[in-house]
Amino acid sequence: MADQTPRNTDDELAAEIANLKRELANLRTAVTERASDIAQGASRAAEVVVQPIRDNPGTAGMLFGGLVGVLVGLAIGQSLAAQQPRRWHDRYW
Repeated sequence: MADQTPRNTDDELAAEIANLKRELANLRTAVTERASDIAQGASRAAEVVVQPIRDNPGTAGMLFGGLVGVLVGLAIGQSLAAQQPRRWHDRYW
């Protein structure tokens, strides 16, 4: 009777390990499929952005230049604001 308990325990552990290995294989497959779906979605999203830029390069350049101009203007404004007093009465009185 004492011999059967360790054997049963070993068999149960072996069965549990086999089940866990199957679950890991299933999870790997699911993760791989999900990563593939995400990559395809990102590729489609990039194509949606790139296609109008290819069709209208002048408009895209103008928008990009405008965005850069706004950012440069904000940076200059911040640097000039740092040199002025914060309160209006300190500026003029």
